[in-house]
Amino acid sequence: MGVSAGGPDAAPPPLLSPCLCGFPAGDGLHAVALLFHRLALFGTALLIGLLAVELGQPVRSGQTRRHWTDSVYRLTGLAGMVFQAIWMASPTTFAVVGFPLLVVITVFIFWSLKRLLICLAQETRVGMLVLSGAVAGYLLLGISGGLLFGVMETVAPGSFLNQAEGGRELVLSRLPLNAAGLQVWSLDFTRIQYFSFVSLTTVGYGDIIPATPPAQMASVALSISGPLYLAIVMGLLISRYTLQGGQQQGRFKEQSADVPDPHPHSGVDLDDR
Repeated sequence: MGVSAGGPDAAPPPLLSPCLCGFPAGDGLHAVALLFHRLALFGTALLIGLLAVELGQPVRSGQTRRHWTDSVYRLTGLAGMVFQAIWMASPTTFAVVGFPLLVVITVFIFWSLKRLLICLAQETRVGMLVLSGAVAGYLLLGISGGLLFGVMETVAPGSFLNQAEGGRELVLSRLPLNAAGLQVWSLDFTRIQYFSFVSLTTVGYGDIIPATPPAQMASVALSISGPLYLAIVMGLLISRYTLQGGQQQGRFKEQSADVPDPHPHSGVDLDDR
């Protein structure tokens, strides 16, 4: 008599369980979603590298040669990429290697925002490039916050709880029992990213809550950083736009002053000719 599919001798579920991505078994969207999650993790590493290259150039006014702080900034970004690669390749039972990543990425992201604000403050005209840079800085806060929250959840499981599912752990509770060797890069951090942008915009739906003191401090810090960034950037853009309008009016007055007045005519009106 054969053993049924649900018997004790049944094959264990695969490590990459459909529950990781929230799709039912057999759904064709599972593979696409899992691929998207992995690409998102690699995308954050590429973003760090791009920031290190672009913002690692001289950013201060009148600076023509690279300062030693520029080199340190680039090395910090490189260290962040290395630590992130090690963290993603580590099994979930050894995710404590993400602690150096927390420190390095936090320093690098806030340093990047500082250098970005320096670049924006030196712009004299508000154009599409300036506006794109300001928006990119805001999105950088949300993306990097999701990365940091994801690292915290793997280092200390239960840092964030999903109230919509009865207070379960946000990431690791969805793993199958035989997933001890599952690598971090195979996990689903979609809800973590969602919570990051919810905290950044200070919306706070309440479906996900930080449960540990470090997670609560990080959530509060991100919630403060979002409005503070908007206030600083809006002040810079408005001041530059006002200065730009004043310069345009000044040039218009100068051009008007350069136009010669019409020569006076002797008693005969032009309409009478």
